[in-house]
Amino acid sequence: MKKVELLPFQEYDHIIISESGGKDSMACLFYLLDLGVPPSKLELWHQSVDGGKEDHVELMDWPVTESYVEAVGNHFGIKTSFQWRSGGFFNELMRKDSLTGDVYYCDDGEIFRLPTKGGKKNTRLMWPAMSPDLRKRYCSPYLKIDVFRRVLNNHPRYKEKKILVVTGERREESSNRAKYLETELHTCNSKKRLVHAWRPVIDWNEQQIWDQYEKRRFLPHPAYLLGWNRTSCFGCIFSTADLWAMMREIAPERFAKLVSIEKQLNHTIDTKRISLEEKANLGGLDGLPKDNRLSKWVNMALSHTFTSEDLIMNKWESPAGAFRGNVGGPC
Repeated sequence: MKKVELLPFQEYDHIIISESGGKDSMACLFYLLDLGVPPSKLELWHQSVDGGKEDHVELMDWPVTESYVEAVGNHFGIKTSFQWRSGGFFNELMRKDSLTGDVYYCDDGEIFRLPTKGGKKNTRLMWPAMSPDLRKRYCSPYLKIDVFRRVLNNHPRYKEKKILVVTGERREESSNRAKYLETELHTCNSKKRLVHAWRPVIDWNEQQIWDQYEKRRFLPHPAYLLGWNRTSCFGCIFSTADLWAMMREIAPERFAKLVSIEKQLNHTIDTKRISLEEKANLGGLDGLPKDNRLSKWVNMALSHTFTSEDLIMNKWESPAGAFRGNVGGPC
């Protein structure tokens, strides 16, 4: 892909922010609003890792994430949409001699299905590999990237339009992301539809990200309040020993479910073939906040209810997970 010149914002029919609820995609949102892009021009798209409400298997994601993203959209008056693969992470993990699941998306309260017709039947029964190679680390492409693309390619609203897709990758995060272009043609670009990809915070450092929160007194995703440095999945395969120990401390049932699946599959999440139990035993709890708000943040992070009224803090305080480096960071 080559770097492209973006159009003036007003010339795009749709500006879609791929919104995880994490600090970098949130900084993209804040930045676009600062640039004067009207909320009516923006859309927040979130891929639900554990599937939709009808086939949800709570396994990998933070329980609060979807309601946090929805609250953000409500707060700013921005249209928010959710997409997912049938059965989410669990179905993909347990796939046996079958096609990957259908893709669904919710639009204005109505759910639409995009059936999987192509591809080959496959068997996984193995955790995604801790690798930058997306052919091996299948969770990102199958549950996020491909889901986003299929919806954008098939939703009738986006045919023959000019679209800007905004994502929050930063070069500071990893040597792999350091190679990304700030702008390029999106993979959904076609002869009949112009789709540009923009990474507006690609050269920002972490301080600049948190500055966006501070000036708004905006409450970050509860994972950061609990000491996580990034908000990928709660059970992210890249989690360190400390993060697994912290999960076991605050969500023992979730941790036990992952341990049970490891044993069932006879395959560990860690590529060094160390079990989750063994890895958590190597970790500590120093990352968890030590004040009396721990139980408050735990309850918030593990709930499915988050409202826009919760988003503005009385006084800004840097979260426990800020400036911890790339602990369990991306490839």
